[in-house]
Amino acid sequence: MSVKKYPGWLRALDVVLGIIAILLAIVVLAFPGLAILTLIIILTIALLIIGIGRILFGIFKRGLSGGARALNIIVGILALILAFVILLYPGIATLFLVYYLAVSLLFTGIAMIGTGGTDKSFPSWLRGLLITVGISIFVISVVVIIFPALGLLTLLYIISINFLLYGIGRIFSGVTGVKR
Repeated sequence: MSVKKYPGWLRALDVVLGIIAILLAIVVLAFPGLAILTLIIILTIALLIIGIGRILFGIFKRGLSGGARALNIIVGILALILAFVILLYPGIATLFLVYYLAVSLLFTGIAMIGTGGTDKSFPSWLRGLLITVGISIFVISVVVIIFPALGLLTLLYIISINFLLYGIGRIFSGVTGVKR
């Protein structure tokens, strides 16, 4: 079986994305409080923008039915309320982020297991590595979903380790040119 190499620009992109993932892992490990605060700020800003956008869309968009207009305004108001609740009670946002990140990792683990189990173009050792890392990501995410009291810092450390492993994998893939 021959291994197909992929284009040089994709290989370079893999290396760059891998370096970014590793740098993010280092930042999260070095400054976990900053990582939490950054995520909460991004979530709040996104909700504010969505809320204002939906309200303006509902008020000024021509051709909307009355129901669509009302729905946009209501969704916008709810997004604004949620943004202000997060500002007042950041613990709610923290818990949301724990679940959101854990579920995201769950799907990442499933995708890695699926890729390792089905993509015959990978060498067997790489397929085994994908499956092993995928299973570890899957198990960790399930544990965090079941036991959220493990704490956000623990999840941040786990996420940073996963970023690190993901980054190393991307760099390795880009350097070797093994088609993903």
